[in-house]
Amino acid sequence: MKWLNPMALGLMLIFSGVEAQPVPETLTLALGAEPESGFDPLYGWGKYNNPLFQSSLIAKTPDLSLAPGLAAHWKTAEDGLSWQITLKPNLQFSDGSVLDARDVKFTFERAMTSASAQDLTMLDSVSMTDDLNLVFHLKRPDMHFIEPLTTLGIVPSDSYGPGYGAHPVGSGPYKLVRWDRGQQLLAKRNPFYEGKPAAFEELVLLFGNDDSRFAQLAAGQLDMASVVPRYATHIPGGFRLWQVISVDNRGIVWPYIPESQMAGAGNNISSDKAIRDAVSLVIDRDLLVKGLLEGYGRPAYSIADGLPWGISVKPESGSAAERLAQADRLLTENGWLMEDGVRVKQTSEGPVRAEMILLYAAGDSTREQLSLAVAQMIRPLGIVLKPKGGSWEQIAKVMHKNPVLMGFGSHSANELYFTHHSRYGGQEYYNSGYYANPVVDSLLDKARRADSWEASLPFWQDAQTQIVKDQPWTWLVNLTHLYATRACLDLGKPGIEPHGHGWPILNNITDWRWICE
Repeated sequence: MKWLNPMALGLMLIFSGVEAQPVPETLTLALGAEPESGFDPLYGWGKYNNPLFQSSLIAKTPDLSLAPGLAAHWKTAEDGLSWQITLKPNLQFSDGSVLDARDVKFTFERAMTSASAQDLTMLDSVSMTDDLNLVFHLKRPDMHFIEPLTTLGIVPSDSYGPGYGAHPVGSGPYKLVRWDRGQQLLAKRNPFYEGKPAAFEELVLLFGNDDSRFAQLAAGQLDMASVVPRYATHIPGGFRLWQVISVDNRGIVWPYIPESQMAGAGNNISSDKAIRDAVSLVIDRDLLVKGLLEGYGRPAYSIADGLPWGISVKPESGSAAERLAQADRLLTENGWLMEDGVRVKQTSEGPVRAEMILLYAAGDSTREQLSLAVAQMIRPLGIVLKPKGGSWEQIAKVMHKNPVLMGFGSHSANELYFTHHSRYGGQEYYNSGYYANPVVDSLLDKARRADSWEASLPFWQDAQTQIVKDQPWTWLVNLTHLYATRACLDLGKPGIEPHGHGWPILNNITDWRWICE
């Protein structure tokens, strides 16, 4: 560990006394897990936040408005079938090579034909006018093409290849110098970055779990760390706590189809709507926020709580005892009878016992605690959930037939599309339960084809009204992101953060400064 250096909305600072300190050249950070596929934008890196090592064509400001990135100008044709992009002149990658329209064309064409995490199904082709001008030709009008323009980091056409994710070359504010997988990485300021340069020459990012991050923080080995709620009241002296509102949610995605419908997928328990409705009735979301998150969050009822395309979902009414009684009646009326403390339903294929494994990402204490708490809350119903932690690689092999505690949360309404449209059933971690409702599909498609953002909102909202009735997910909580920093480190004005395990705080890294000179 020779790199170790002992050094708007809902935002709150809590800090101890500040003494004059020299401005450090290096910041040592611990933000969470490293990305499994590396730092390759074509495989998901930067999808939820500005890619640290690359730049996108259009940038999003902390208030989610659009600003020039690599593109100086952009405009859409009147028929919505083409987008014209003009790049800024004299752009360079972190290795000093030229970044021009060839690299943009290459990046989007490669993303169209690879297992990209970007939705480019609407893109037909990309053509170059000259070194600074391109035209994106769409198969159909789709105003949400703006999303890949703001999230897909541009890669170099002449050097991209196998292993790029471990040795990325980009045009972001920092460049990766060294990555020791599972331990740490070293990044240095990119001298060819076209925007405002960052104040700190080097970043050292350490990887670990919730407990190891806080132990390093308490030992004075870090300048900044993401912290979980149980540590928020134990921030050591000389540090302050930042609370950043997020749309980062946690919920349980249920296998929506019976086992007979598809090989290797489905679940005969969770495919019964009475089970899903009963679980949602008895979950005490306020208690989860207060008890597990120490109040650092809010109850979740949908994937888009509080967002412009979201809807207002009323919490379950009545006392805990009344909701339990209501859920009990619901299960009994639908054939789920209690036998030795477990619900059992007689079917043509034999008795089905209401016992399921609930998968969660091992090493994530918040997900583990939520899984255990939910299992305990619904046990009086006679529904048995057995929490089981595992790697995402392990979970991916069985997530289509078992409920999974997942997290989403995006600045884009497209996430609603990916997680609920039948077209994305079983694709990556989207719609792992194979939820399908033709009414919802039609509404989501209409939202994507709307003439304007304003015109799309009723379709997004009507789709969610139906989704809430179907209960393919049981949403639990929306997190408040917590960060402990040295009292002299000012993070500027972080915006509302998406899902991303700590990395989104780097979105405004060029605004960070040292205030104790």
